[in-house]
Amino acid sequence: YLKDLTNLKTFIIDSKNPIEIDDAISLEISNNEKKIWVHVSYPSKLFEFNSEIDVDAKNRSSSLYLIDKCVSMLPKNIIEQSNLKKNKLSETLSACIELNENGSIKKYKILETLIKPNYEFTYEDTNEILELEPKEEYELILLNKLLMKSYDYRKKKGAITFNNSYSKILYNNNSISFESIEITQAHKLVSEAMILMGNITSDFLKINNIPAPFRSQKINCDSKNILERNFNSPVKYIILKQFVGKSYISLKSDVHETLGLDSYVQTTSPLRRYLDLLVQRQLYLNINNKKILSEDIITKEIELSNLKQKENNNIIKENKLFYLKLYFNNKKNIIYKIIFIRWINHKKNIALVFFTAYNLELLIKLYISIDTFPNKIYKIKYN
Repeated sequence: YLKDLTNLKTFIIDSKNPIEIDDAISLEISNNEKKIWVHVSYPSKLFEFNSEIDVDAKNRSSSLYLIDKCVSMLPKNIIEQSNLKKNKLSETLSACIELNENGSIKKYKILETLIKPNYEFTYEDTNEILELEPKEEYELILLNKLLMKSYDYRKKKGAITFNNSYSKILYNNNSISFESIEITQAHKLVSEAMILMGNITSDFLKINNIPAPFRSQKINCDSKNILERNFNSPVKYIILKQFVGKSYISLKSDVHETLGLDSYVQTTSPLRRYLDLLVQRQLYLNINNKKILSEDIITKEIELSNLKQKENNNIIKENKLFYLKLYFNNKKNIIYKIIFIRWINHKKNIALVFFTAYNLELLIKLYISIDTFPNKIYKIKYN
């Protein structure tokens, strides 16, 4: 039984021409109650655990977004069927969430639904709407206000937001360029909806004793102090990242301090992350009264995914390095401004630095004859 939500105004917000569209959001107002709906594409309905498609997705672990191509985790026909698109009837796994006045979660439910998104916006379109606040789009404006309440509540609980813009390397017609991505209100709106979904999903899994890959993280440092000390620095969040503990995945749910949550799972990208697909599969099996996957199976899947992700990260690094070398090789006599962050391996001259002109955080071999200090600007040449 699918709950029919095709009457709701439903928004897809994404970058231009996305390959996999995993999520959408809606607002429902009934009896003066405002309900946030987060909808997630539902591929786990289309094939079984350990089927050929599933094993292939597991071996890929995630979609690979390389500078020159994208290698999707799932086959084209599954993506086509599951993708959420404007005016397309889609079966989704959805969460209905009500918030308290202070932004904490009042109640939620997770169910199978039928949606028909009426709007497909880019982040730029969304920012324009949020700025101008046209009456016709009051649902989106209200959704933004509600989600910002949720965000403020997490901040009070110690969440850290890494608000740094970053660079994307583009390769078109044999030419390499850099696009700076600013984190805007539209990005925060989408991000908050996905975090909310991850939070209530982990709560649901815990209450129902369903094994899943929970994601945890400890801050391990005085983050306020670090941010205050580097208040005016363009690299303050990069500096902070050096001190914050790495996030990890395990069968045991624990706090996720950077998100300010008691527990969390990633669940909103089942088309491009295998562990999200696995979380969704457990929900699907539970909702449909089928046998859920055991702790042993989930533990094995976490271990396999961790190994595969290391491999994937290396492929992404190598790909990035290849294009960066190509780019800098053609510009040998230019002097660059960098901000020194820290030595990664002083003996081997490997340093983490930030190229101000490109908004780019990089590991480089740095040969320097003077003392280096974190957060100071130096001029260097490429060799």
